[in-house]
Amino acid sequence: MISLSSIVNAVTRLAFFLLAFAFMGWALLPEYRPVSLGFIIGISAGLFNFRYLSVKVKQVSEIAVETQSKRINFGFLTRICITILAIMFAIRFDSVSIWATVAGLFLVQVLAVPVSIIESIRKKV
Repeated sequence: MISLSSIVNAVTRLAFFLLAFAFMGWALLPEYRPVSLGFIIGISAGLFNFRYLSVKVKQVSEIAVETQSKRINFGFLTRICITILAIMFAIRFDSVSIWATVAGLFLVQVLAVPVSIIESIRKKV
């Protein structure tokens, strides 16, 4: 069985790798600085949302195991506020590409699928 923390840690490592490439693109390619900065903002906010959701899922699973009835949510409002904040930052400053910010927000969430498939293949072998 694959643990949630192994998938989250693998996605985090991959997101930091992508952030490093975005920072190198920002430093070495001045004509692509708006795109690189948009990716940096989007990947950072997406990674925060991804890790926050994993904490909430872990809390819900712990409460499901317990016998007491306690109300908990998945933090949708917090995650949407972080996303809106990243988009507002991209809109406010002209030196940030809004499309790269949106792509960076989705990229971390999309990376979870191939990472979990690779992790499941590794666990079977």
